[in-house]
Amino acid sequence: MRKGFTRKPQADEPATRVKNYITPSGLQRLKDEHRFLLIRERPAVAEVVAWAAGNGDRSDNADYRYGKRRLRQIDGRIRFLAKRIEPRKSWTRKLRDRARPRRGHSSVRPYVMPMPRERSGW
Repeated sequence: MRKGFTRKPQADEPATRVKNYITPSGLQRLKDEHRFLLIRERPAVAEVVAWAAGNGDRSDNADYRYGKRRLRQIDGRIRFLAKRIEPRKSWTRKLRDRARPRRGHSSVRPYVMPMPRERSGW
């Protein structure tokens, strides 16, 4: 056996968590797609696969082969959506308003104004 096949693969470094913001409508669309895949799409495809498996020979059964492929695609999309939905924070007005000063409060912001040329001899 060649040495390339006997080495252990290097472990990936864990990804750093970054705050990812999403609009409320975008988050709702992701949740709706996740719910649709779990409640409607996956059970319907699983039913077709079960029917096709009951027909017998699975090697020549296109319904079974393509149904199993579709189930793998659906499961992958469900995992992807679950990862996207879980750590997200919805970008709402409350988050946007943190950057603005509230009424009755002043904010200190640096402001640089260029001096006129005739007075630049300071």
